[in-house]
Amino acid sequence: MQKIKLPITDNIATEQVNEFRKFITSPAIIQLSIGVIVGGSLTDLIKSVISFASNLFYYLSLLLFSKNHSAKSNLVLDPLRTVFENFLTLCTIAACVFFFVKLVNKFLIKEASETLGYNAQLEETKKLIKIQHETNELLKKSVNLQEKLLNQTEEKRD
Repeated sequence: MQKIKLPITDNIATEQVNEFRKFITSPAIIQLSIGVIVGGSLTDLIKSVISFASNLFYYLSLLLFSKNHSAKSNLVLDPLRTVFENFLTLCTIAACVFFFVKLVNKFLIKEASETLGYNAQLEETKKLIKIQHETNELLKKSVNLQEKLLNQTEEKRD
């Protein structure tokens, strides 16, 4: 039976912490968390809007078609209050998530490529555009120097 030898390093804990930091700050995990958190409050908002709309139609039908007009305004106002509360909750949760992501990006992320919202293609395009501008400037200087040389050689011939 063979014994399995594992290399023991002094930095096992540091490596584990770094792996966990990379995992917890990976854009996929953060986006999933945002989707679950904001999605839950958005679901509540949509449910309350639907409840408000159905109660509004019920209220209007009672108002228009009942003989006694026994419709009560609470049928509309209670769901409207719930819509307003859920909207404020959604905005508050979205703001908290936004500032949490900013906090994570500022303190836990060491490389720009790990930040949420990092667009590698955009950054590569910016670098290529910068290099292209530098190349264009060098080409302009080269053309100017060639024109000067041609002018000088023409003047010497004359």
